[in-house]
Amino acid sequence: MVRFKFFLAFLALLICVGGIAGAYFYWKKFAEPEIGVVKQIDGTAEFLKEKPDLGKRHFDEAVELLKEGELVSARDRLRYLMTYFPESGTFDEARRVVGEINLDLLVSNIPLPKKTIYKVSRGDALVTIARRTETTIDYIMRANGKTTALIYPDEELVVYPLDFRVEIDLEKELVIVFDDDRFFKEYRIIDTNLPPGVKAPTSTTVQEKVAWFGDQPLNFADANYLNCSKWMRTGKIGLFIREGKGDGEESDSNSYGVMVAKADMEELFTILRTGAKVSLVK
Repeated sequence: MVRFKFFLAFLALLICVGGIAGAYFYWKKFAEPEIGVVKQIDGTAEFLKEKPDLGKRHFDEAVELLKEGELVSARDRLRYLMTYFPESGTFDEARRVVGEINLDLLVSNIPLPKKTIYKVSRGDALVTIARRTETTIDYIMRANGKTTALIYPDEELVVYPLDFRVEIDLEKELVIVFDDDRFFKEYRIIDTNLPPGVKAPTSTTVQEKVAWFGDQPLNFADANYLNCSKWMRTGKIGLFIREGKGDGEESDSNSYGVMVAKADMEELFTILRTGAKVSLVK
């Protein structure tokens, strides 16, 4: 009887050992590899949750076109990116580059559909040429590399009819220039000082463009014109676009308007004509 009990105990031990061995075999053969696969799939799933940046390819292609000097093709590729991939991480940089390309194309000798050559006649002056060709004096000077207002009979000048409009976005702190409804370029607002009566939304036009040197107004024929300060007055009282102070400098609290950097004001003065539409939005 004792031997029989011993035999049963031994048999139970064998069964227990066999069960443990079988469980270990199953773990190594099936369970552990399956868990590894699941973990790998989960990791892939986490990766797939991050959407690929579909716009980056177009941005990279535009950069290569820029390196080759293909400004128009590069701009068109970036415009495509801006239209169809606004969620791209390259969108803001694409928008900045498009603005730079647009201005470069405008003031260079690179042909554009509306860019023409004006041949100076005897008796012509920059102010009459600008009015006749619907452009600005500053554009003619900049596009033709002039540092003075002197022109000569039979001189050929690059001219371009400027019909831009401006959107002042107070929330984004940007002055955005459009050519019809197409984005042209944007400029950062560095300070804003508007009277209580000027609130968005409102629409007006550029009424006056003024150049100052010291505390005196001057015109484009003055020797100090290229180094002067400039501002634009709109039809809305207190809404000016003007040159702001640099970093660390305090703006004049008595100067109403939206302020941009000096270089940006020079560009806006170049491309905006009196009568250009201005919208204040928020």
